[in-house]
Amino acid sequence: MTTQRNIAVVRAGAVGSMGATALALMLFAGAGTAQATDPTYFYNSDNSMQVSYGEGGGAIFATIVDLRNPPGATEFCQYHAVGVQGTPALPYLRQTAVTGPNPSAPITIIFQQLGGHYAVDVSCQGTGNSAAFSPVIY
Repeated sequence: MTTQRNIAVVRAGAVGSMGATALALMLFAGAGTAQATDPTYFYNSDNSMQVSYGEGGGAIFATIVDLRNPPGATEFCQYHAVGVQGTPALPYLRQTAVTGPNPSAPITIIFQQLGGHYAVDVSCQGTGNSAAFSPVIY
């Protein structure tokens, strides 16, 4: 009788352990899954700069368009995001090149809290153009 009881306890413990492991894996997998941002894009006050968001390959990315940048000219733009409204205020800073009034290469947004709220500002050195929005929700 004691042997049967011990086997039942071991089996129950194993099933409980597997369930806890599965739950942890689902939560971990969900933490890295890309989702749409809100908003999906924003402009500056005169609509001459746009920041757009997209997703693919399990990541979120941003692109920058500076309509003030002359055709053929290349400038460098900085993307800066920092957590607000209860999201940890860890800064995220990336630089990308923008050639003419065309979209930049995608800026991959990594290590940010999905569902977190961020104050985002983008500035370009060539034209001095900038855009900002808060909160952007990843």
